[in-house]
Amino acid sequence: MKKQGFVGIVLALMVVTLGVGLSLSAQRSVTLATHAVGSLYNSLGTGLASVLSRRSPFLIRVQPFAGPPAWLPSMETGETDMGLLTSADAVLASKAMVLYKKHYKNARILIVGGAVYFGFYVQKDAPIETVADLKGKRIPTDWPGIPIIRLSTGASLATAGLTGDDVVKVPVSDLAAAGQAFLEGKTDAGWVGMGGAVVEEANARKGGVKYVSVIDTPEAAKKMADIYPGSYPGVVKAGTATGVVKDTTLLANDIYLVAAKELSDEVAYQIVKTLWEQNNELGAAFHLLKTWVPGKMVSDRATIPYHPGAVKFFREKGAWSKEMDKLQAELLK
Repeated sequence: MKKQGFVGIVLALMVVTLGVGLSLSAQRSVTLATHAVGSLYNSLGTGLASVLSRRSPFLIRVQPFAGPPAWLPSMETGETDMGLLTSADAVLASKAMVLYKKHYKNARILIVGGAVYFGFYVQKDAPIETVADLKGKRIPTDWPGIPIIRLSTGASLATAGLTGDDVVKVPVSDLAAAGQAFLEGKTDAGWVGMGGAVVEEANARKGGVKYVSVIDTPEAAKKMADIYPGSYPGVVKAGTATGVVKDTTLLANDIYLVAAKELSDEVAYQIVKTLWEQNNELGAAFHLLKTWVPGKMVSDRATIPYHPGAVKFFREKGAWSKEMDKLQAELLK
């Protein structure tokens, strides 16, 4: 009887193991949407894909798009499995705001990665230290080519209680045009993401530039998030990038690796498990992935729900709290 019982247990374990294996093998390939080739998000996605393809049971296929408005519809229909999305885009897409003409609520967070930082920059010797000092100054506005920048620039000014009526508006079409206007002396400040090529050129041609801090108080952070949902004031250490001449507080967005809610829990679990356990390989795949560390993968600033497969893994690791349960429940409403 004991022998038969033991054999029964072994057979049962084999069946369970086989079942899990079949479940995972049912989806051997997983798509990952990014911005266009050459962009930061494409580089991040390519780095993630290289580690996941080597260390997980899946082949990750990177699919470049113009941006989230181009690939989120395909996630709604199940054609795209995963994607890279900022916290701000996640909110705007779910609420059908700005670039998003309909609600996209199919994305679920797998992990929160690093952050991207945006801000105004000025000449290094300019007597301008915070956005409050931009009152009465010439800054780029309008942005018909990238309407979302109207929100991010407005949110940054709002931290100092400023609006577009407090500055001299210089209409530009996009980041390249804004950069050129600054080089030609048509504006007193430019606007760009930290590490952007525009600020590198300005730094070389204008004798040095520096980023301008937003105001970092609870009240200012609320004003920022009210105008540009998903954003928050984030401190960047001196020397981190060109133009960061001292510790500077910029408008920050978290970057999410998201999955379609239909992606199986088993596949989502394995993706998160791989990125957690093989974390030391991410930086070698792409240098900015060094900041994608386990301690940041669960965030109480999340703006959309986590995938159930990710939640299961984080619970096992003790990284998921009662507070995250409450946030998840609120986000799922």
